[in-house]
Amino acid sequence: MRSSFLITVIGLSILFSCQNDEKKPPLQIKSKKEYRELMIHSHKAYLEKEKLKLDAYADSLGHAFQTTGSGLRYFIYEHSNRKDSIQRGDIAIVNYTLTLLNGDTAYQTLKGQSQEFIVAFDDVEAGLHEGIQKMAIDDKAILIIPAHLAHGISGDQASIPPQSPVVYDIELIGKK
Repeated sequence: MRSSFLITVIGLSILFSCQNDEKKPPLQIKSKKEYRELMIHSHKAYLEKEKLKLDAYADSLGHAFQTTGSGLRYFIYEHSNRKDSIQRGDIAIVNYTLTLLNGDTAYQTLKGQSQEFIVAFDDVEAGLHEGIQKMAIDDKAILIIPAHLAHGISGDQASIPPQSPVVYDIELIGKK
């Protein structure tokens, strides 16, 4: 355990020392508490940078996105007249296209092949669970999901790179 801590500290020292051309003394971390504080600061800085990027992306789409406390941005661009909302435990039936911020399509449902998942229980993005509960049946929406609500620090090891926000263009076609 001590060696993995030391390797992490050395890795962080290299990472931080390579961020600009100024000569700085190597990063000296003296305790686990100092390491935790550095990690918290680093994560806060990353989240702020991602927030600015997602705000700029949402603004570029020209819609009035709502933002939740978790950082999910959503815009329902086609409202149905139905009042059937989705709640925890419902089985949501959806069609979607999932893209990265650069526009590359990562996944999509095929024509005639909807996807189903149990809201708040199935293994899909936390942001999808949150966003779908903002919709009524037959609504269409755009969900901009920050990395921490999508596939996190590691991506999905297939089509979604590490630390990537994702964008769902999604239609809630029914529930069970």
